[in-house]
Amino acid sequence: MSIQYISFEDHQSFDGFEFRGGDYFDLNVNLTLGDEKGGDNFYFYITNDYDSSCDEIVIEDYEIYFRKKGVFVMKCFDKQILLDFIKSLIKDKGNNQNPSEVSTDLSEYFHWEFDNYVPYKD
Repeated sequence: MSIQYISFEDHQSFDGFEFRGGDYFDLNVNLTLGDEKGGDNFYFYITNDYDSSCDEIVIEDYEIYFRKKGVFVMKCFDKQILLDFIKSLIKDKGNNQNPSEVSTDLSEYFHWEFDNYVPYKD
């Protein structure tokens, strides 16, 4: 599983996005992960209001903190560090699993398009 597409806020592409924030930011990140057969859509928010009482490191090499499902904290926004972090998280969660299992594991961290899916019953 790999990143097929990543965008910010109002679907601004990753490459074209330039952060023009002030002292505080709260960005919406849209993420499509998959392979040649298809993909899954995830989204999450990234902010910089670090709180040592509830924010925890997910991957030691990155100063990106996990607060709760769908919310990460970066003290200083850097889109390349964010991209590298996402790739590492996918790699960490994707060891020896099929895409469905990876999507389920990643939904612990990101909001997944099928989080609230309820099958139709006739």
